[in-house]
Amino acid sequence: MKRDIRGLPIAVGVVCVIVALALILVASGTSGESPSGAVRTITDMDGRAVTIPSEIRTVVITCCGGATQELAALGVGDRVAAQPRQCTTERLYDIVPGYRDTPDVGSFDDVNVEEILKLNPDIVIGSVYAETGNTYIEAAAVPVVRVLTGRAGVAELKQEFLMLGQVFGREERAERLVAYWDETLTRIEAKIADIPEDERRRVYYMNGAPLTTDGRSAWGDDMIRAAGGINVAGGIDQRSGSQISAEELVRWDPEVIYVQSNMKDRSSPAGAFVANPQFETIRAVQDGAVYSCPVGAFWWDRPAPESPLGILWLAEKLYPDRFADVDLADETKAFFREFYDYDLTDEEVENILYLDIGSSRDVIAE
Repeated sequence: MKRDIRGLPIAVGVVCVIVALALILVASGTSGESPSGAVRTITDMDGRAVTIPSEIRTVVITCCGGATQELAALGVGDRVAAQPRQCTTERLYDIVPGYRDTPDVGSFDDVNVEEILKLNPDIVIGSVYAETGNTYIEAAAVPVVRVLTGRAGVAELKQEFLMLGQVFGREERAERLVAYWDETLTRIEAKIADIPEDERRRVYYMNGAPLTTDGRSAWGDDMIRAAGGINVAGGIDQRSGSQISAEELVRWDPEVIYVQSNMKDRSSPAGAFVANPQFETIRAVQDGAVYSCPVGAFWWDRPAPESPLGILWLAEKLYPDRFADVDLADETKAFFREFYDYDLTDEEVENILYLDIGSSRDVIAE
């Protein structure tokens, strides 16, 4: 059998790049070494054993999906030497002012290894879905700790918090964050546990665009079920970003719709959706039950440290009578104070909780 050599030029190119990066590495000093040279091994979210310095003083982040926010919640935002600007919000800059000035050395498979080496990080945090970018970085002798970047369920995300706590020596803080998740989700479940299946609200999650949603096993599905709802797209055997037709959405006829807003400018596609006569027969539209999901340091409708607040917010929208004793503003302030070391003002809380459909309160007046 003839050997396929079509990939040979690419392989040669990769070798050349690696040699060049190795020379840069020698010139800039060896990355990933603590002063004593001591190392340890951790298991990342890709199940890989990764050898890292015993003390992590500097880290470069090359992914989105809440990784930057996780380090802020662990209290190690000051160790971040670079991170993708596309993954940040003004609220996050308020929490960790240093993030505003950190360089962007690329993300996922589009990374600038030369610039990473100039920063001489102890480790890089990369996505499990960025094998090409991670391989280039590791070839330059910088350890890459892989995280799940938005594709985790509740159990996996809690495991990720604990893993990162171990990496940065913040085990106790990570355990507190996991305990907060457990307590909050248990509190929600206690309020909705006795609702019969046929009386649970039917929910559609608009993931950025009107006809993009989350099917079975995606975060949106987990969020809806944790809040006591039924995901009308739950029959789709596909993860995040499933495309559906307008006819499917009309046929599903959800009772509640919640919408992902733009993380940067807080704009929402909900206004145009509600105004579209194609969707005017949908019960959620008729009942004024279309809501823009809050945005804090990250989207509340995506897996990140603040996610339990998003689930609590959605549960309150689905079953307001059962959550009448919940003050979401106080809950938000308490979370930011404990995990971000940041005291929100009343105005800042309002800004997080209430997004416009065209950008004043919820999508339709409640």
